[in-house]
This record gives sequence, structure tokens and C-alpha cells, in this order.
Amino acid sequence: MSPKKSLVPSLISLLILAACSPAMVSAVPVEIKATPTEAPADPTTAPTVEATSPPTSTPAEEPVYPYYLPLATKPDVPPQALDDVTAQIDWVYVDESRVSFHYTISGLDGPRGTTSDAMSVRVTSTAIPDTAYSGAGSWGNTPVEGGVMSGTIDQLLKDGALDASKYPNVHLRVDIPVEGPTAVGTFRFELDVPVLDGIRMENLDHTVVANDVSMTLQSLTLNPSHAEALICFEMPSAVDWGLTASTITIAGREYPFSGGGLAQTPDGKYIEVTDSERCNNIGFDIPHDESASSLTLTVPKLLASVPEVVTLDRVQMANERLAESGIEIDYENIDHGGNIVILKQPEGMEDVEIYPLVWDAMSEQYEGPWVFAVDLPR
Repeated sequence: MSPKKSLVPSLISLLILAACSPAMVSAVPVEIKATPTEAPADPTTAPTVEATSPPTSTPAEEPVYPYYLPLATKPDVPPQALDDVTAQIDWVYVDESRVSFHYTISGLDGPRGTTSDAMSVRVTSTAIPDTAYSGAGSWGNTPVEGGVMSGTIDQLLKDGALDASKYPNVHLRVDIPVEGPTAVGTFRFELDVPVLDGIRMENLDHTVVANDVSMTLQSLTLNPSHAEALICFEMPSAVDWGLTASTITIAGREYPFSGGGLAQTPDGKYIEVTDSERCNNIGFDIPHDESASSLTLTVPKLLASVPEVVTLDRVQMANERLAESGIEIDYENIDHGGNIVILKQPEGMEDVEIYPLVWDAMSEQYEGPWVFAVDLPR
């Protein structure tokens, strides 16, 4: 991918942990080959955007987890041993939007099924300030089996936190604490990793009007594992409207919203619910496809945030919307949140697939669609 310029609008990234975060890989280490990071030449023409009809999604093949695994690198660092316990870094991946790695620990003396706090594993770099970490991503490990445990850390970065043109390779320090019946200590790995570059399209300023609401695509960043757009739109009412229903289609496949939040307007103004305009940055976890020449960004409707206390009327509204899908739910309000109770679901449909549908059905909605087709620089 081509080098990119700085983003003009300043973003306040409030990324959330999304249900579609990349899943944890198998406990068996995967053999990874180093992946070239060369980028194509700079584009000679500016990208163009235009409004089109909504895209038709093509069913995806069985995915590989994590989906960016083919671009990961096997680091040139030896395993480490503390007493009878050995740790190794199996693979690592870095682009301008994320730092991710997989590790395996063997020789553990804990009982079968023992787990540890995956979030105690830390990765730091002088090239990436602590403030660069958005708090979004996924941390997970497998229970101990035969004295072996493995884990995956997938940490998203704030937009603009890492510049591949300045740091084509980044030095990481990984600390993996291990505790058990006999305290072991902390493994520390030092490794250098290539940073995959991305494409940034600024000042797009393309506006689409649907259902009397104007929406403008301001900018778009496309990294090998993640896409992020800045969109500003008119508020149809003084409700906490958002863009969580958004999708992105590339190479004939559609991918859902994976996280985002309020952003400053292009002129640096902070957003209030009562403002007539709102800006959001919206992210999508998408597999790398260098052959793609275009993508389509679709906002089918605006969704309002669900209140902290969910009323019976809102549950009834959700069930009416979900009835055609064969889903029925109840909702239990608890302090500062609640629990979705699934009463009925289609055979073979997993709970993790149902939850996003339920939140969608419980939200106030303002129909679009707003559709942007973007030609990618080659």
C-alpha cells in the first residue's frame, strides 16, 4: 500500500470492544513466514468518491482466525526458560492500526483447566506512546492442557499513533507474567517487527443526502487489517444517533462495524447531543486484499444508543422486529447495565450472532441509506 499523509481532522477515538473482535487462534503454534512489506508506488491521481446503490453482500468462506494471520511474521527471538517453564512468541503482526501477537507457555504445573489473566500481558514501544492504545481489542488465552497454555493479544491503536514512513520497523517489549502453585516470574522479550503501511485519503468531502439528512465522508484510512472512516452528518433529532449499523464492502464481501465513537468536527469543534451536526469515526476489521480497486461504505440507517434502563415497551418493540428472524428475547435490568435473555432462536444460530441483532432491534432507528463508493489509489 502507498505511503499516506496526515489526517486533517483531529479524532477523539472512543473505540469500544466489539463482539466481532478477532477470535483467538489455536493453541498449536502456527508456522508463519515473514511477509514482504513493500508498497506500490504513490498514486498519481486523487481518489474519487460517488454515491451508488447499496451493495449486495457475498457470503464469505470459512474465515482464518485471526484474519490477518497470513501477514504475520515469525520473530527471530529464541524461547525463554524460567525454572521448568518455557515461553515463546509464535508470531507477531504490526500495522498502523494494531499490534498483535501469539505466545505459547509450556511446562506449567497448574491443574488442567487453569486460566490466567490475559490482560496482564503487556506490550510497549518507545515508538508508540502509552496514550496511543485505545483500550479496544481482544486479550485471551487457552486453559492449561498438558502443562501448555497459549494466548493472543490484539491491541488496536489510535488513528495516527504509528507512522510506518517514520518507523518501517518498530521495537517491541513484551512482558508475560506467569504465576502458579510455584511462582515463576515474568518473561520479557525484545523484538523488532516490520510495520505494514496503509492508504489514507483525506479531504474527500463527499456528501450524500437520504431521507432529508445530509451525510459527508470526510476521510478514509485503509490499513492491511483495519479500515477507519470519518463521517459527519446532520442530526435528525436531539437523540444520541450513531453509525453502528455501518458496513464496508470490499472484493465482493461485506464486513460489519467493529468499533468507533465521537470525533471532533473538521474545524475542531467538540460534539454535543444538542448540536445540529455530529462527526463519528467508524472502524471495520477487514482482511487485506491488495487486488481491491474500490470499496463501498454503507450507512443503512442511524441507530440511537439504548438507554441504561430498558423498558418492557422497548423489549416488546425489539421482539416485534425480531419475530421474522425467529428470535425472541427478554431483558434483565441490573445496576449500570443488563442481561439479554434469549427465549427463542433459530436452530444452529449462535448467541454471539444474536446479540448484535437484539441491540439493533432495541434501538431507535432513522432509515437511510447513505452509500459511498470509493476508488482506491493503486
